[in-house]
Amino acid sequence: MAQVDTLVHVTSPADKERLAARLAACSGVVASHVASDKPNLLFVGYDPDAFDIRSVPEIARDLGIHARLVEL
Repeated sequence: MAQVDTLVHVTSPADKERLAARLAACSGVVASHVASDKPNLLFVGYDPDAFDIRSVPEIARDLGIHARLVEL
């Protein structure tokens, strides 16, 4: 399994924990954690063969959260 790490920007820092918990429950997501010194960033580790990272904004919208993928 190859793991890819991606950053997600969450507009409201208060929503970051909810999104992290929801993503951690997704099949193919290996890790979903917050960066304490970066209030709007969420780190997501996933297996690209098992999880489509492009689905994160839609998952966030379903929770009433605005989030976008950060391209490095």
